[in-house]
Amino acid sequence: MTGTGPGEGGSTGTGRDGNGAAGAGAGAGGAGVVSATVTASDIARLAGVGRAAVSNWRRRFDDFPRPVGGTSGSPLFALDAVEGWFGRHDRTFEVDIGDRLWQQIRAAADDPHLGAVVGQLGGFLLYHQRDRPGALRRLGQPDDALAAELAAAIAGAAPELPDHPGAPWPPSLIPLARVAATAADRQGHHPVFEMLRARYREVYARQLAETPPAVARLMVALAGLPGLPGQSGQGQVGTNPARPRVLDPACGTGGLLRAAQDTGARHLLGQDVDATAARLTAVGLALAGARARIVAADSLLADGFAAVRADAVLCGPPFGQRGWGHDELVGSPWWRYGVPPRGEPELAWVQHCLAHAADGAPVLLLMPAAAASRPAGRRIRANLLRAGVLRAVLALPSELFTAGSPQDLWLLRATTGVPGDGVLLLGETTADLDAFARTWSSVLPAPADTDTAVAPTAAELALPAGVHRVAVTDLLDADADVDVSPRRHGTVTSPGSAYPATERSRDLTAVRADLLAATATLTDAAAAVRPAPPSNASLPGWCTVGELARQGVLAVLTAPVRTRTDNGELPMLTAADMRHGRPASGRGEHIPGMLRLRPADVVCLVEPDLIVARVIEEPGALLGPKVVLLRGDTRRLDPYFLAGCLQAAGHRADATATARTSARPAAATASLVGGDLHRVRIPVLEPADQRELGADQRQLAALEAAIRTIDNVGSELLRLRYLSFTDHRFPPADGPPETL
Repeated sequence: MTGTGPGEGGSTGTGRDGNGAAGAGAGAGGAGVVSATVTASDIARLAGVGRAAVSNWRRRFDDFPRPVGGTSGSPLFALDAVEGWFGRHDRTFEVDIGDRLWQQIRAAADDPHLGAVVGQLGGFLLYHQRDRPGALRRLGQPDDALAAELAAAIAGAAPELPDHPGAPWPPSLIPLARVAATAADRQGHHPVFEMLRARYREVYARQLAETPPAVARLMVALAGLPGLPGQSGQGQVGTNPARPRVLDPACGTGGLLRAAQDTGARHLLGQDVDATAARLTAVGLALAGARARIVAADSLLADGFAAVRADAVLCGPPFGQRGWGHDELVGSPWWRYGVPPRGEPELAWVQHCLAHAADGAPVLLLMPAAAASRPAGRRIRANLLRAGVLRAVLALPSELFTAGSPQDLWLLRATTGVPGDGVLLLGETTADLDAFARTWSSVLPAPADTDTAVAPTAAELALPAGVHRVAVTDLLDADADVDVSPRRHGTVTSPGSAYPATERSRDLTAVRADLLAATATLTDAAAAVRPAPPSNASLPGWCTVGELARQGVLAVLTAPVRTRTDNGELPMLTAADMRHGRPASGRGEHIPGMLRLRPADVVCLVEPDLIVARVIEEPGALLGPKVVLLRGDTRRLDPYFLAGCLQAAGHRADATATARTSARPAAATASLVGGDLHRVRIPVLEPADQRELGADQRQLAALEAAIRTIDNVGSELLRLRYLSFTDHRFPPADGPPETL
């Protein structure tokens, strides 16, 4: 698919023409041995020093080689000249044949064509591995003759490779094939190719958004693939545990499939829209002895595995795709849990993966954190929960990813027609993912013999610290958005007798302690609220919000018309957040005119007969639709005083009724007139008087927060206690329930 993903499905940015054989030679010189060049980073790596040392040598030594190319920020040096300099100065500088091959590749092709050249040389290495006598015979030919035959020879020896170039090899690349053959004889075919692929990834580190190796190992471990330390064959998946079929429909350069291969999986399937990435993946797996089939095509629009039902599906799909095929796939049979909205491409990938999984097979996907809570996807999330397909959502450490938004790991199991256990596992992994995997070797264990074994339920699994059980019914009943974000569900909940009584008691004890603490906080907050002292001072002057804006004291700002709360990765303060007094829960993208909230900003929600206002204390969230931002000059207008006046106007919803019952005339009150924020009246006070009233507003805000906490925690305590009402005295009986 188009677009850049977080895992393996991202594109290098080069088009199909740039990856072909003709393009590969565009940056090459004439035939013959290619003059290798190195960067300053290459010199530092080969010399075993830091890059600062290379810069120091360039300044101190007049005879240090001059750049022969590149740019002022990234100069290129002739490798032969650098080797000569190190020899003259008796310094260590080791260049093995693999490194020399890479430097010759850098000299033969410009950066946009590196992937294509590495893929072509990988195909040659596979041909050399499978038919060494034939390869040696052809290597004895002149360059022009070898160039004319090599593409067909590689296609014949490795027909399973995707993206075979139809044109002959450019003669300028033939010397590289000769060096590659020598390197393979000395170091091995697979090690040489993996070195080339690693160097290529270093060049394209920012464009190739690969799944971090630790995350790939965790996904393989949680899928229960064979060959993991300590598993002894348990937890194997699929109908053929000895040779499970593992599919990655957005494989990129193959990180997830390589991790599966490392555990012993040998039947590997992958697809990617980037032909170069697909070829690199296919070559690497084939050289390592895997039985692999990799397709170069768009998985959603040109499915290469339509009839395949894999024993495990691992996927890091591209995030935020716009042209993923919504219109073309409206009638797709994949949409068993609902047609994905246009702005929910990740949920399209979820259902695509489930459709390609055998019954009971584990399906694991990397997902943007926002996909767990975006309102547009709530119907599909609800259906996944009701069917017992979505089993766990784990928040991954953000430091594992070089850029982008937080990411979650979704763990699903393809439906078998058997109802789920009504439990969703939510939590955060530790920074050491390998240790996390060892404490939880398979969250979705599947028995090797389904006729005689019974898989443990989520309630019976021993969970690592930081992972909690949440009742599916609670998510469906209590949250209209069906929020499955582990970052927002810190409280452990319990679906009746699905949990041991000891765990329920521990939860209840913790919630009771929270309630007692909240009660103490409420007592203190209530004690701090005093009646306003009587004042004999004359009535102050009054000024509307609109007049303050015209005077430049504040600015009244709103979000752009096109702002959405479910289509991005940045936190956004929504109207619902204002109503419920909660932190920013929406997710938006940065578009022209978007406003980011700052400390001392006043935000308010204005509805008929209602104003809710608060002062921003933590920066960073975006301003959502229907929320109004009042950004003032804090030297002239105290933000807490302003928020208090707006709240007071909201509580005086009926100005006429207030005027009949108040000693003050209606015109001399902070009131909401006709639902128009600009007409709200604010008393004109000196800054010191504003700050005094602002302190009162802080106390009222603290009281309001304490009341909300009491309400939420108290309801949770009652719910937990009723769930365990009879369990401690009457253990659940086996068999179907009896009727009264």
